[in-house]
Amino acid sequence: MYLHRIRLVLTGLLSAALVSACGGGGSSASAPANVSVVAGDTQTIISWTAEPGVDYWLWYKAGSSIAPGDKTASFKLNVSPPYILTGLTNGTQYAFSINGRTDGGAGGPGSPSQTATPGLAGANWYTNGTIGGTSNIRSIAYGLTTSSATTYSYVAVGDGGALYKSVAYTSTSPLSWTPVTTTGTPLEATALNGALYALGKYIVVGAGGKVAYGTDISGWTAATSATTANLNAIATNGSIVVAVGAGGTIISSGDGITWTAAASVPVSTELYGVSYSTQGLWIAVGANGTLLTSTDGSTWSAGTSGTSATLKSVSAVASTTNSVTTYTIVAVGANGTLLTSTNGSTWTAQTLGSADLNAVYASTRFVAAGASGAIYTSDDAVTWTQRNSPTGTTMYGLIQAANIYTAVGAGGASIYAY
Repeated sequence: MYLHRIRLVLTGLLSAALVSACGGGGSSASAPANVSVVAGDTQTIISWTAEPGVDYWLWYKAGSSIAPGDKTASFKLNVSPPYILTGLTNGTQYAFSINGRTDGGAGGPGSPSQTATPGLAGANWYTNGTIGGTSNIRSIAYGLTTSSATTYSYVAVGDGGALYKSVAYTSTSPLSWTPVTTTGTPLEATALNGALYALGKYIVVGAGGKVAYGTDISGWTAATSATTANLNAIATNGSIVVAVGAGGTIISSGDGITWTAAASVPVSTELYGVSYSTQGLWIAVGANGTLLTSTDGSTWSAGTSGTSATLKSVSAVASTTNSVTTYTIVAVGANGTLLTSTNGSTWTAQTLGSADLNAVYASTRFVAAGASGAIYTSDDAVTWTQRNSPTGTTMYGLIQAANIYTAVGAGGASIYAY
């Protein structure tokens, strides 16, 4: 109890010092203007108009109001807009205020309290406009900017060797895309269909068996892929990567550089999607309802999907409640086809509208995207809700990173959901 009181006293003293302490002959700053707070998934994005030479503090706590110096509040020092505050609890309302000072002066008045309640991403979608150019963007990855960096980047790839990156976040546009000028292996002439960050590097796959890798987004090296077949998708289990493509092609690698053809593939149909379930199972999907499974990524068995519709994408997730882990696998395809399974053997089918579904991502929330900008979400992979889309453009690639869903598609379209 005594230690608890000491902590409270110290917290109060530090809070008071931040608000009123003077030093260095500085002064208080006016409350910042144009403050906005956007709720996200376990996070909020706070923006304001920053004035030169002003140091800002962000104050926040669960509740409906707050003021700088609140002894029950938490705070962040020397923040800059837009500031992404992570580690919040979904479903809890938080109040926020910002104040500042110059040259070590006293903390100034706080901005009026604003509230936000974090929640699962995927309900509300916004557009980034176009990534650039007119190429169809087929896939998106997220990883370290370079092997020695502490910052992360998105990489998007598509037709004609389209290659773009983004590292920026703002409250109105999480991604700001710029074209990548590559060195090393030229990618400009190759349709790129899949992108992934795994094994400490970015790996892209595409037409004619193209595989290239790079730890620096601008520098790429060709890998020997052991095939000349078009490659459509790539996935990892953290130890190996597997790529699938035309004519039942499946190749794998332990480093993204040296690749080996699968030992056994029971079909010769086009394969469009691949994923890994942490129950120890690889899943690949393709034309005419093709569904394959493997425990090692090399020897594959044909499964029964119960559909003849072309399957374009598959994703898997594990969730644990009360020490019980549940595995869920979701596959999507033509004419709104959606399949779910807990074991990769028995599948349940349903139809989501009539638009082709080209991408699915399984996480804390399941998201499917496809033709005409169609977006669906589910919290249990059983009941799905169609979301308002900011575009009528077909979407091909989908990812969740930094608790934000991002989809890319035809004509360089890019949309996102906090």
